[in-house]
Amino acid sequence: MTHLTWKETLLSLGSGVLTALAMPGFGAFPLIFFCLVPLFVVLERRKGIWPGLWFGISFFAIDLRWISTLSRFYPIVIAGYVILVLIFALGCGLLGALIVWRKRSSAWTWLVLAPAAFAIAEYLRTLGPLSLGFSTLYGSLYRVPLLIQSAAVFGPWFISAMLVAINGSLTLLVIRRRPRYVALAAVGVLLLSAFSLIPFPTSETSLDVAIVSSTVAQEEKLDGRNLPSLRDRYLDLGQQALETQAELIVFPESILPAYILQNESLKNDFGDLAQRADAAILLGTGVYRDRNIYNAVALFSPSGEIVDTYDMVRPVPFGEYIPGRTVLEWIGLGSWARSFLPLDLSRGEGYRPLSIYGTPICFESTFPLPARSLTRNGAQALVTVTNDAWFAESSELIAHFASAVFRAVENRRWVIQSANGGFSGIVSPSGNIEQILHTEGVLSGAVALQTELSLYTRWGDWFVLGISCLIALGFAATRMLIRKDNGGKIDDLAPE
Repeated sequence: MTHLTWKETLLSLGSGVLTALAMPGFGAFPLIFFCLVPLFVVLERRKGIWPGLWFGISFFAIDLRWISTLSRFYPIVIAGYVILVLIFALGCGLLGALIVWRKRSSAWTWLVLAPAAFAIAEYLRTLGPLSLGFSTLYGSLYRVPLLIQSAAVFGPWFISAMLVAINGSLTLLVIRRRPRYVALAAVGVLLLSAFSLIPFPTSETSLDVAIVSSTVAQEEKLDGRNLPSLRDRYLDLGQQALETQAELIVFPESILPAYILQNESLKNDFGDLAQRADAAILLGTGVYRDRNIYNAVALFSPSGEIVDTYDMVRPVPFGEYIPGRTVLEWIGLGSWARSFLPLDLSRGEGYRPLSIYGTPICFESTFPLPARSLTRNGAQALVTVTNDAWFAESSELIAHFASAVFRAVENRRWVIQSANGGFSGIVSPSGNIEQILHTEGVLSGAVALQTELSLYTRWGDWFVLGISCLIALGFAATRMLIRKDNGGKIDDLAPE
């Protein structure tokens, strides 16, 4: 394994720092256009996992720092945070090693292979028990609607791939010192912005909404003794929402330490509020059903009746369920798992809209699939309910709200987010943040109901990921053939 010089190590670490600074937590998004250049310059000189590993350690350690805020509840979270950073960093190390595998790098490596590899890697990171929807390159552009409209056609991974290609162009500028690579990077930016010229359908069907934003500390919300005061607090906020004359009132996720639908008094309180407001109400609550517990969103009709519930399909690993709990029981660690999380939340049966509303819950909104599936199944607007009080005043709050911007563009739907301890707001189908609130109160506005589907909603990720996989396989096959034809020697045959 090739070891790095101290300068190469610093360049790799620095590249990760720059990338983290470009993310929503810091918001220095212009860095995203060149933050990978130091890493790529090192990979141009050195093979192996070390450049990517050091990059990943600094990037994920900074960008996922918000996980450590959970240590106030469970000190073991610090160990889990370190392990998670190392796992994701190892993935970056393998990614870098594969990009320059069996061949000195070339223009094709940085302009074609690296973008494809990063797109595949970001997608793979959304799968499995350690899935993560944060820390994506595309997320850095959440405040730049001009550059993210391609998500409605090719999805978010295309944006990440284009950002890597732009970084690749500037890497070639540093290595080869040819001005044409600046022009090539500019073409990449222009290509992203060109998608903003594509018109998209509008709707004249509007809906007046009132969004409840609360700031209940997680420690307070977990204590069942606070139920009476919290009930009064949310009903007071509901009264404020009633005064806006909205047609839909939205409360955050799991607003009370109780099963609202199984508590007749609480159910009647919110049903009565819906009647007095003559408005539908969406609220988050735990649901106990058939000896299972679900994280759910309930829809009250304007007459105060329960219309339906949506059960979370993708609960939070280690927060709402323990992956591999059965295995832990078998090897004698069951008591440890139960001390960390006594019971697993059950998964919902599928992404079903509540009437015309798609309601991804908290963690689900950070991934493209839930919102896309809800839209395909008939959602005319997306409504995210979340409880970000777990993470206090950390960078997770704005990173989570940034996800709403991309879900809006991908599906060409208005997105409403109601948060406790986080950011509530309204995002238009073009990704413009129309309203945002980070204090306790009620935010009101109008959204449009949409029925037409974007190309991405219709077709999903198969095009970008399919092309990326073909590129990666093509490069691998070519490099193996070149090595064979040259008797095991590898030459750089790519054009200058």
